[in-house]
Amino acid sequence: MNPSLQPAVHDVLNYLVTLQQEGVQPREARARLQPLRGRHPSLAIDLLSEEEAFDQSIHYDALLQCSGEGTVSLSYCPERVVPWPLRGVHPWSEGDLVHVNANVLRVDAAIACVDFIWSEASMIERLVNMCLIQEELDRNPLDLTDTELQHAMDQFRSAKKLYKTEDTLAWLERNGMTHEKLETYVKDSAIVPKLRDRITAGRVEEYFRQHASDFETARIARLDVADGNKARDFAKRIRAGELSFFAVAECLFFEAAERNSSHKADLFATVERRQVEPALREQLFAAAPGQLVGPVPFERGHALVRVMAIFPAQLNERTQTAIKDILFNEWLAEQRQAAHIEWCWGNASKASNTSRS
Repeated sequence: MNPSLQPAVHDVLNYLVTLQQEGVQPREARARLQPLRGRHPSLAIDLLSEEEAFDQSIHYDALLQCSGEGTVSLSYCPERVVPWPLRGVHPWSEGDLVHVNANVLRVDAAIACVDFIWSEASMIERLVNMCLIQEELDRNPLDLTDTELQHAMDQFRSAKKLYKTEDTLAWLERNGMTHEKLETYVKDSAIVPKLRDRITAGRVEEYFRQHASDFETARIARLDVADGNKARDFAKRIRAGELSFFAVAECLFFEAAERNSSHKADLFATVERRQVEPALREQLFAAAPGQLVGPVPFERGHALVRVMAIFPAQLNERTQTAIKDILFNEWLAEQRQAAHIEWCWGNASKASNTSRS
């Protein structure tokens, strides 16, 4: 047996008893775990928590992992409280998602209703990312100041147009949330940028040096034409001076209106080299201001682009934020690759395979 295990068990058990006696909430409990981890660095110590729905009591379970030996599970239950193993634990196939009048929607049925998830790896990744982010915050906690939390709440209410107290209360009722849960949700969302900053600290400048060309910027006007022959004819007439680029844009707009079909309205755009389709990228950034590029085929048609200006890459605030997002997503991808992921609804094997791809 690992000689450091016995004193660690004693310390962790005292820690669990204190959590129950003082009614400590999960966020504070994880913060109190850090000194324990520091005293027992040879062990991986994790904390699990479960909230009892009817009285909001919290049960804690600690896992002490000994490398090459196994895992010890510890828990403490106060007198007259039902121990966790005796609570009504249901298997995943019986999990209810929502009750509406007399109808119950189960988790696996809900997932079947959105079966497009299997072709949307990003949705699966977001679910896994939530777990990985929480795991990292459990191991190395971060917190928001009162000012940061208030700013995040103000931004959330503004985004949802919850300008009045009654609007916020109505939103909470529609979404089945309490104010406390809303605050937790906003806090968890707002803490992610701070985690991103910590993960990417000291790496932004080096990434920019190695990938500066990716952040060159072009201001363009773009038309997407479904028919290749029509796109080539428009390009020929624009270059010959018979039509202006923006006269073609107007023509396409009215044609779409007559067919009662949608037309791309975002004619102007500012794009970075890394955001442009490979087939168009080199031609676009090699062009001079005022030059017409195209037609260039892409999956939904043919692009005609008028270049208005090209700007060299700059390590400004927008670029720094973009690089942090890139590095953070790379870190998440590495964590997903190393994680053991087991899905517990629907076609579990299909979900697991998709998540690892």
